[in-house]
Amino acid sequence: MNSIRRTRDIVSIKRTIASNYDKFRSLSLFFHERGAVLDKIVSLSDEEIARIANECREGGVRWRAFTKYMNKIEGALLTGEVIDKSADEERAVEEICGVPVQDFIKIKETASGVNLSFETTGVYDIYAKMNRNGCFEVSGMNVTPATEFTVVNELNTFWEDRYSVALKSDAVSFAVSVEDPKTGKKGGALARIYVFKDGNLYVDDLAKYMDTTALTMWIAP
Repeated sequence: MNSIRRTRDIVSIKRTIASNYDKFRSLSLFFHERGAVLDKIVSLSDEEIARIANECREGGVRWRAFTKYMNKIEGALLTGEVIDKSADEERAVEEICGVPVQDFIKIKETASGVNLSFETTGVYDIYAKMNRNGCFEVSGMNVTPATEFTVVNELNTFWEDRYSVALKSDAVSFAVSVEDPKTGKKGGALARIYVFKDGNLYVDDLAKYMDTTALTMWIAP
């Protein structure tokens, strides 16, 4: 296949993927699903890309195979279990990188909002979500305990939105997320800790480990 045809096919696929908003069942805090699917597809042969592009053109805006590709990618990552203790008294995880959770995560209030830092030194990929579905990614960032992530800034537009910040490495990945309590009732927010290690995902209510009031107190109901 010539390069022009391949480029046009990829553009067609990219346009269709951009209209799909399905999420990973468990790992959406750590990965940009649409980007992960596109990266997987562009690594395929020209013939496979052409076939997928035809599927996209035939299906219109809604590409039905998107969820299939997305689920396969998550399945390859999440090879173990999801251990969610956020509704239980028992804790899901006691330490991260050998440090107790309550000492590993630092919450700092500022004049304009809240910063997070972590008791770790190493190279991480960063994935954060905030402000009306906005997100950003940084690859290969050197992180130390002095590195601070601004998660709430009251001077920003839509600063009351829920948010998350995830740090990823081959050894361990972790995230702090302010989200709905998943009780079926509208309103309120809570902070959760996610730890992804050895193919398993551990989820817990961060308030079991520390005072999280500063993370949630101004989040819009």
